[in-house]
Amino acid sequence: MDFAEAKQHKERGMSVKDVLENALKESSETESIVIVRKMKNDDVPTSFSWESSLEALGMLEIAKADIVGYMAE
Repeated sequence: MDFAEAKQHKERGMSVKDVLENALKESSETESIVIVRKMKNDDVPTSFSWESSLEALGMLEIAKADIVGYMAE
């Protein structure tokens, strides 16, 4: 584990690598995925694999609601 990863793990509870590794472990059960990343240069690329664009938008709304819920805790 490098310094940046250790810092993320300590401050956030999980590092970026932890999140990706957990998603990969469940990939055989995953039907659709939407990824939004913030790069060090502040670019925000997206990646996706979905059945429909409405499904992807719904997945993003669920993520938004989850994040708002975490903020309220």
